[in-house]
Amino acid sequence: SGKKMYFRLWHLYVVCIASFLPFNVHPCHGLKIISSSTSPTYAAVGDSVTLSCHFNLSPEDLGVLDIEWSIRPSDVHGKDANIIWYSGDRIYDGDDPFKGRVQFVSPDPASGNASITITDLTPTDTNTVQCKVRKVPGIAMINVRLYVMEKPALPECNLEGVVELGHKVVLKCRSTQGSPPVWFRWSKLSRDKILPNDAYVDSVQGDLFLTVTREDVLGTYVCTAQNLVGMDTCLLTIKFNSAVNTVAATAAAVIVPMAIIIVIIFVFCHKKRKIGQHSDNDILEDEMPPHKWLPQRCQQVIPSISVQNLGKVIHRDNGKTLLVF
Repeated sequence: SGKKMYFRLWHLYVVCIASFLPFNVHPCHGLKIISSSTSPTYAAVGDSVTLSCHFNLSPEDLGVLDIEWSIRPSDVHGKDANIIWYSGDRIYDGDDPFKGRVQFVSPDPASGNASITITDLTPTDTNTVQCKVRKVPGIAMINVRLYVMEKPALPECNLEGVVELGHKVVLKCRSTQGSPPVWFRWSKLSRDKILPNDAYVDSVQGDLFLTVTREDVLGTYVCTAQNLVGMDTCLLTIKFNSAVNTVAATAAAVIVPMAIIIVIIFVFCHKKRKIGQHSDNDILEDEMPPHKWLPQRCQQVIPSISVQNLGKVIHRDNGKTLLVF
């Protein structure tokens, strides 16, 4: 009997020591935790999170079932803070600041589901959480690292640069809130959502670098700001500057008619010059020799008469009138 008592005391001592170990304990006897939440687990501020803890009992576990959820202190010598526990078919609320924010998922945790839900999460809820299940002589526990983070705020999209063919522009995306790491993704609002071939994305700063080489670069782009607990998006449409287009249209409206007028004038003058050349040649061919039969003073009045003027009355500035036959 003495050896038996010694063995029991030694077993209890080992169980007590195991409960303070920082890692998960899975004893060789019946009671086992068969599934739990992934560690680490990430959740957003203001949201709820469910921490899973499922166990199996063995016929050799004869004691009272105790289920305890607690916050493991960062200091080895610190004290656990109770979140919620189950013992003797009763549920007990934990300490502040968790009081009233934690409940078991199952109305009967003794059925093997010791999972809990924590609501209205705050950044101070970031901790190492432990699920411990005891039923003498069995004991098992798991630790889950919980991180409570802020989602990225609604990002703002802005354009830097002038949208003209051949110009480079930068699409900027900024989110003023959100727990790091926050990264950014850009896509085009189209069927394939593919960016132009020469596009470059700075996923840390949130910038998209584009060169307006073709008109199909224009369109609507989507920026997504994302971290481990959430995401949000903004849209930015790039198109040719309306002011630039107006100036171009005005210039075209002025230049095109002027060019047409210049062409018309050029053609008209060219034809007129040709007509003038033909007229000069005709006059030279029709010139008559000097009128020797006329008196000298008549020759002074009409030094030469074209054949074309025959039969016409010609008036001169000196008042003299000459009829040419």
